[in-house]
Amino acid sequence: MIGLDTNILLRWLILPGEDDLGSSDAELERASQIIFAESAQFFVNAIVIAETAWVLEQKLKLDRSDVLEVIERLLHAENITVGNDVAVRAAQMQFKLSSANFADCLIAQLNLAAGCSHTLTFDRKAGRTAGFRHVEDQ
Repeated sequence: MIGLDTNILLRWLILPGEDDLGSSDAELERASQIIFAESAQFFVNAIVIAETAWVLEQKLKLDRSDVLEVIERLLHAENITVGNDVAVRAAQMQFKLSSANFADCLIAQLNLAAGCSHTLTFDRKAGRTAGFRHVEDQ
């Protein structure tokens, strides 16, 4: 199994002509060759999922449904194992039902899975999300 960094994953996910990240056509092609290599198995950890979602949301301005679709594709890809997949799935559901960004949802779910009662934050939007508590409400 081979671990993938965010920059490889994004270049595989983004179609040529839709790339606002400055990737060359050669990089996009090489990422596809790597991912589709016969019998290759890859590992994508939760940090890479969070970074990928952030880039899709913030840099590429994809809407929530598109980000959810990308995460769903990763969770069901036959040649990709997603680390902390239970927390990623829970974050995916929370992201679908809340106004928080995916990274915040994943932080909350990973912390809950680690036994935290909640996660303190100064972020007002995250503070209204399950698993978080704004510091002023503490």
